[in-house]
Amino acid sequence: MTSAPQLPAELWLQVFSFLSWRDKLSVRCTCSHFRHLLDKSPPLWRGFSIVLRHFAKYNRPFWRSLAQRHVGSVSVRSGKKKHLRQLSTWLPVLHALRLDDWREGGVDELKLFHRLQRLSITSCSSPLKNLDFLFPLSRQLTQLSLCNVQLACASSHLLAAVSQLTRLTSLVLHHDGSLRVPTLSGVLTHLTELKHLSWTMISYRTLSHDFFSPAHLTAGGSTLKLSDLQLLNYDAVVTQEVLQPLSLLHSLSIFHLYSVPGPTCHLQTWLSSLPQLRNLSVHGESEHLRDICWLLSIYCSSSTVTLL
Repeated sequence: MTSAPQLPAELWLQVFSFLSWRDKLSVRCTCSHFRHLLDKSPPLWRGFSIVLRHFAKYNRPFWRSLAQRHVGSVSVRSGKKKHLRQLSTWLPVLHALRLDDWREGGVDELKLFHRLQRLSITSCSSPLKNLDFLFPLSRQLTQLSLCNVQLACASSHLLAAVSQLTRLTSLVLHHDGSLRVPTLSGVLTHLTELKHLSWTMISYRTLSHDFFSPAHLTAGGSTLKLSDLQLLNYDAVVTQEVLQPLSLLHSLSIFHLYSVPGPTCHLQTWLSSLPQLRNLSVHGESEHLRDICWLLSIYCSSSTVTLL
């Protein structure tokens, strides 16, 4: 009988292609022959993501195995700047990076990743002093997510940094509420490829007519490419003029800042001003059920409406 290692490598690689990530990792531990086959076959690891935490425990063979597999997606937990430098040495072609519970006030080392396209920073234990780290990534990033972070910078600096990311298709910015952004038009005008936006609002006044797009563009019939919009801590008054640039919107999610006594219901304005809308989710709404049911009877045939 032919022993397993004597079978053609192509046959084993075909078998390995049907395995899950967990099974591939288990097979690597069975013998040096399988470990060599798997580590020398980057296509088998396409889409593989790894979580790194205790960097002191990782030796050179560990890093070498990741480099051989061309691992392109990494999540770093409780990391520091020195960890990013180490990561860039072994995985310079990294295209997706998540920093969870970042421990320092800056991430300037991100400039070392010349192919980074997707960046997520969540639950920082230290305030981010500035967003200068975004400028070297302006021609690379297609997805940016800043969640549960404290930004120790002016709102003007935030808007200037984000506006440089002209290739973005997805932007998520959930901050602690310390930044007051009067309008998003200055940002959205530059982000012409943006399709998904999730933003912390915290505004109690009527939104200006040019909140999403400058007045001269809105008057000319210009619309944004946004198809999915999420507004958190929302408690502002909105008009049809404000929503005019969002005529291509397919999905809208509203998370109200307060549910009791409750904000003013804008359901009729949203549904009548957004002709392409297919999904509407409202959280914290407490308007009279009779009015809501009346509106749903009109629009339920073409839209999915969720009230929580």
